[in-house]
Amino acid sequence: MEQNIPFFSIIIPAYNLENYMHHTIDSIINQKYQDFELIIVDDCSIDNTLNIITGYEEKYNNITVIKHSENQTQHIARMNGVNIARGKYILFLDGDDSYTEDAFTTLSDIIINNPEYDFYEFGYIEKPSCKTVFPFYSGKDRFLAYFTKDDYPLQTMWNKVYESNKLKKSFSVMEKVIIKQGVEDIYESIVIAYFFKKTINIKEIIVNYTIGSGVSTTYKDYNKTLEYLTSIKKIISLIQNFLEKTNQNISLDNINYRFLSFTIYWYINPQRNIEEKKKLFLQLPDFFDPKIIMEYLFNHEESYNELRKNLNFITFSKDYRLGNKLLCPLRKIKQLLKC
Repeated sequence: MEQNIPFFSIIIPAYNLENYMHHTIDSIINQKYQDFELIIVDDCSIDNTLNIITGYEEKYNNITVIKHSENQTQHIARMNGVNIARGKYILFLDGDDSYTEDAFTTLSDIIINNPEYDFYEFGYIEKPSCKTVFPFYSGKDRFLAYFTKDDYPLQTMWNKVYESNKLKKSFSVMEKVIIKQGVEDIYESIVIAYFFKKTINIKEIIVNYTIGSGVSTTYKDYNKTLEYLTSIKKIISLIQNFLEKTNQNISLDNINYRFLSFTIYWYINPQRNIEEKKKLFLQLPDFFDPKIIMEYLFNHEESYNELRKNLNFITFSKDYRLGNKLLCPLRKIKQLLKC
């Protein structure tokens, strides 16, 4: 006899989250609305995470634990969770976040009353600041919006409810690759947006989003920044492959520009070691097209001046690739425009 299909499947990738798992899981099992299954993917944790979640699995028959024998990162953890999910609708949750009280009741009521949609985006509250964030994107084509210079949809996976069949189709065409530094969301969001056309914004707070826990924060040291840049390059390649497979003639310049802007603002500028900051600036052409870097520096006077100051270019020798390719011609262009 076929088992009952739950209304919701909640998927949590978990890696070294022993300090958060109790609170996260309790926020799910204590919901008044109980028509759900919980799938937790342990990504080869080396702390007590696996013991905690298997304890819940033994106690509750609607909790399933997937165990990775090696760390495969969040992208593959999500893929494996989606593969076994049985629910009509699927949600993702980060292991350091939690659901608000009666979140599932609110979501189920909205879905039942608006069944024509297959993608529901909801609000969340940042902890500990208590700042509330609601969905803002209201354009007709979320997929194309990711490639424009205008406001684009949030590339977060955990503030949405997805119709199961379309989500499974979306993940089935994604490449199963290891993606580090938390940049998998943009790749997954773009592929999903290609398949999900009927979307709606929900003006309800559903998730407590934890800021500064170590899971949802960026790194600002030299090695982590290089790792982040490498991951960006991989993501851009994955997006390009998807566009080619779906016969989409779309430029990736705007996505590259946003990645570059984010990298300089959050990763490179905060570097305390000037020599390491210099090395990172000099390596940017290895990861971004020089024309994208020129456009960014031309549009950001402060970054341009800081770059010149920190790198202290007296002469533009061939060893200084960034200076040779960018700063010298950019300075001439600026001088011409001023004249």
